Amino acid sequence: MNLTPTNLEPPPPPQPVDPEEELPVWLERAFLVVYVLFCVVLGLVLVRLPWTGLWFDEGPMVNWPATRHFLHLGFVRGAVSGLGFLDIWVGILEVAHYLERRRILPPST
Repeated sequence: MNLTPTNLEPPPPPQPVDPEEELPVWLERAFLVVYVLFCVVLGLVLVRLPWTGLWFDEGPMVNWPATRHFLHLGFVRGAVSGLGFLDIWVGILEVAHYLERRRILPPST
């Protein structure tokens, strides 16, 4: 009788993954472009939205007068705009740090 391997044998161990393996450059750049565009657009919306009529005169807030009053307060509008400026700043810093990393790292061969 000839014995053959069966499904009861343990699977082979997984191949080790190199933790320092880098992503391809095109993938890093594509992620950077999408991330920066997202940060800047979201920041611009947050900067502008509290100062328009859409913020408290239209939409779902019409039915909740207490929430409308809270959103109409200057410090709330200023805080939301501040978050927008912070979001734009994060997008700009991402570009600066990406360029800085590219200058520091030696080119891979």
